[in-house]
Amino acid sequence: MYSCQKVLVNKNFELIAILKFLCEESHKLTNIGIYYGRQLYFKSHKTLGKYDARISL
Repeated sequence: MYSCQKVLVNKNFELIAILKFLCEESHKLTNIGIYYGRQLYFKSHKTLGKYDARISL
């Protein structure tokens, strides 16, 4: 079982901007991975496994 600790970022606008940027970029990377996985599936009917490193479209 996992637990988390709430950390409040108050009035530190530089840190808020950095955290927001990092979250947006990680979301973009996730979307890119999903897109390439779908393209691979639709073009060659193959799925990627956890340890597959190369994608050839």
